[in-house]
Amino acid sequence: MPPNSHHFILTEPVTGPGVWQASDFTDSSSWTEVLDEREIAELESALGTAKERGEPLGNLSVDDFPLPTLSRRLEAIVDELEFGRGFSVLRGLPVDKWSVEDAKVIYWGIGLHLGVPVSQNAAGDLMAHVKDHSEGDLDDPNTVTRAYRTRSALPFHTDSADIVGLLCLRNAGHGGVSTLASSMTIYNYLLAHHRELLGIYYRGFVYDRRAEEATDEVPYYRNAVYGYFNDQLSCRFYMAQYIESATARSGIPLSDIERYALRLFQEIGAMDEHQISMKLQPGDIQLLNNNLVVHGRTAFEDQPGRHRDLLRLWLNTRKAREYPADFAAFRFGMPKTH
Repeated sequence: MPPNSHHFILTEPVTGPGVWQASDFTDSSSWTEVLDEREIAELESALGTAKERGEPLGNLSVDDFPLPTLSRRLEAIVDELEFGRGFSVLRGLPVDKWSVEDAKVIYWGIGLHLGVPVSQNAAGDLMAHVKDHSEGDLDDPNTVTRAYRTRSALPFHTDSADIVGLLCLRNAGHGGVSTLASSMTIYNYLLAHHRELLGIYYRGFVYDRRAEEATDEVPYYRNAVYGYFNDQLSCRFYMAQYIESATARSGIPLSDIERYALRLFQEIGAMDEHQISMKLQPGDIQLLNNNLVVHGRTAFEDQPGRHRDLLRLWLNTRKAREYPADFAAFRFGMPKTH
């Protein structure tokens, strides 16, 4: 069976820096890149250049946001995301002294140097606020709200594009801790202890479109959790709540063994030896490669005058791996339908 087939199941352990344990990192400095004063000054200079253009964010290009020094560090971060551990935190953006609009422009400019931004929802938004929009509980089977618009705890999952970036404008008064695990490490554990279940993950699950489909589309889709293409294992594991709500909208029930596989994936990722945690500080940009890393979040509570607010980008880098277009739904953006 050729290794670019959807039916090929990898039966050897994954190796390389994308396979990691919590003990591989002594502290947060292992994954944190701290901006210096010269780099911040360069960002603010580029902000002025971009604002002079007077164009919407989506019309700006890398040339409109010159970063002659910082661009080299951002290139190294791309290499870490694509070929290394799969995550990094860029720290030190002085968001407290910038307006939200200026922070958006600077974040967008950084994103352009990292890759190509893509649409995140049916409205065509290229940048989204990850905060509580008071639209209900994610675990409510009747809700159609997307996870990033709630304050609910989020189980391990990936986003759709290869890279997800989160710029912290304000963190929560309580909760909102980010959790990460290597989906490659999870795979190796499954291979060693539950290889009889691998076919379920390669077949994947049916997900709810959360009312973001066009009028002529069905309100659900199927996506594999793992795929092995061009000698690389990749992961896409979308929100578990979307799987649960899809059963009613699709008429396709979950079997007991599928429910067990879903629960097992979460349990393996949450093992102390597999999971790391971080609470993002204002001015942090967390960057994750969804092919290699799954992430979650504890529930959070806002306080008067302190509402958690993160800006999200979905990106694909210019060094992205190649695999069939139907492996990762909406990898290149969600179509604008609303």
